[in-house]
Amino acid sequence: MHEIENTITLDEESPIFRFKIKDGELELEAKNELDSYILSCGKSLGAVTSSMNKARLSLALLDAKYLDSIMDAEQSKSIYIEMLIENSIIRVQSIYDRTLIFTNKILNLGISNDSINHTLIVTNDHVKRFDLVNKLKAINKTCNEYRQIRNTVIHHDRYSEDLHDQLTMVLNADHLSKEAGRESFVDSEELGEIIQSYLEDKKQELEKYLDSIEQKLFNFFDSVLPIYHYQKKLLRRLNKI
Repeated sequence: MHEIENTITLDEESPIFRFKIKDGELELEAKNELDSYILSCGKSLGAVTSSMNKARLSLALLDAKYLDSIMDAEQSKSIYIEMLIENSIIRVQSIYDRTLIFTNKILNLGISNDSINHTLIVTNDHVKRFDLVNKLKAINKTCNEYRQIRNTVIHHDRYSEDLHDQLTMVLNADHLSKEAGRESFVDSEELGEIIQSYLEDKKQELEKYLDSIEQKLFNFFDSVLPIYHYQKKLLRRLNKI
């Protein structure tokens, strides 16, 4: 965890410490622009850290025992393997998208979330002035390795690689053989070892990738912390708080 989480999420000036419960509902009021800024930054930062935590969790699920626990006998095991890998890739890639939104909030740029993209943010004069461009580009560069796979998963076809495809063919054939009332043509113990080995390799590969993103993200957070304090001082002065 980076210190920015405590600084922003647990900011003593945050309206979250003044929340009320009325008629069983939570009431959280932003009385001024400073309140709104703190809440906006906290919410956006939470989305970034949540995407990182979910990515970590999705990688933890790349495990043969977990796979067996969720399997439906009517479906081939290959479908579940494919689903877990696709979910891991998509989760990892969402981190940068949310980091761009966080940049918009921390600098108080006022850009609609729907309009935000890499080029728009890194060419923004305020992003340049606060020297965040290279930090963002570093995160983006690290994400590029799997970006094309992510786009394929979402927009075009399923996740695919040679080893995965070979394993899928064997699992599908074995599943169909059982459905047809024939014996399994693959030793279940050997197949289980192959699946576990494949999942462990894929898990290590993606964890290494995620660690690299996290390192670049923490470098970005180091630069963002003083900006957060600066923006708060600016809002206090403008609003005479």
